[in-house]
Amino acid sequence: MLGDEVALEQLRQCERDLQAYADERGLTLRTDPAFPGAQPPEEQIGPVKHAVWSLVGEMPGGAVARLRHQAIFGEMIGVDVAGHHTVMVTRLPQTVGLVPMLSLRPDEFGAGLFQWTGDGRARQEQTFESLELERRYLIEVAKGQDQQWLYRLFTPTLIDWLASSTPPDFAFRLSSGSFGCEAPQWRGQYRADGQVDSDHLDLLAESGGKVAGRLRDEVLEQVGLGHVPAARSGDANADWTGKKKRGLLGFVSRALAGKDDSVREFTEPRGFVPVDPSAFHMAHLELPLPAAADQVFEGRLADGREVNLAWMEYENEIDGLRYYVALVSPIKGPGAAGMNFWLDDQELLASEDPPGIDADLAQKARGAGLGLSTGGGAICVYVSSDGWSGRIPGLDIDRMIEAAPAIFNAADRQASQRD
Repeated sequence: MLGDEVALEQLRQCERDLQAYADERGLTLRTDPAFPGAQPPEEQIGPVKHAVWSLVGEMPGGAVARLRHQAIFGEMIGVDVAGHHTVMVTRLPQTVGLVPMLSLRPDEFGAGLFQWTGDGRARQEQTFESLELERRYLIEVAKGQDQQWLYRLFTPTLIDWLASSTPPDFAFRLSSGSFGCEAPQWRGQYRADGQVDSDHLDLLAESGGKVAGRLRDEVLEQVGLGHVPAARSGDANADWTGKKKRGLLGFVSRALAGKDDSVREFTEPRGFVPVDPSAFHMAHLELPLPAAADQVFEGRLADGREVNLAWMEYENEIDGLRYYVALVSPIKGPGAAGMNFWLDDQELLASEDPPGIDADLAQKARGAGLGLSTGGGAICVYVSSDGWSGRIPGLDIDRMIEAAPAIFNAADRQASQRD
């Protein structure tokens, strides 16, 4: 029991250090269980205890992301255990029509640690006119990726920084709008006392934040062109999302979904017709969406309002697999463009009480058990799975469709009352 208390105190010290780090850098510290229903350290059985937290907020480079920090302490067979691992993750679903998949990992012995072998979908190597970048890293993209846009993304400044200024074990992957990166530093991450290394957190936040911010900024440059920009890599995105995933994530995806005709069976009787998912994302670059859409339809609600109905998936090797179904519609009112918030009591990157949201609008979304976001003059309401129960049943989607008109009307009223 004494050993248990020592391990728990080490975890409490880790949490205090993370809180101090968050306070200094304007981040929010939240617990982030490894899986739904995971036991807290006090209830874990055995001499080794572990915990997971997330530091959430704006990273260097401007992207909102989270540093997901895992810690483990205790004693096993007479050997002290003290370990940390941090990964930066964020959601960039607006990227799917321009860059469906992009990964960078060290091109050296042992680089298999960074191969993200959760799936085995075909990809192609990407090179730029930089011998040093090619020497250090292996870069891969989805087949059919638009090269002109990719060269706009990889400016000479970014190439030089990647080639000469990133940590030796830095790696990142963007796949279907899910971005993750790490720099494990197994050659020297740990402090002598086995506690949190703030320098390492800064290193990861700065490196990963710069890449995520560059991706976000280049995508948002498409806004303001006077028309909805084309999905430069739309075919590549359709091919990437349509391929069968392999490995653990592919097994989970197939086991949960099976041979799924439920989307067609749900949409056709309700008069919804399919539209291109990449074009849907390009039309809503400024709208915070919880995930990347792989099936999108257009139709009308009972009150005649035009909407998109989207089935979405979010997955990575850190968070696993989660499903969403969303309704998206333009906001009616002169203040629509100024409404920018994301309300979700469960989503780590969203806010439980975002500034600028009308109390009636928030109450209607919460009362229906729905997530809610606005941006770019549009509104999105959505229902989500818990990541373990499979696809969302039609009954829950019908409930969302029934609740949506009142939520959309509340958003219209708020937009009409704004200057």
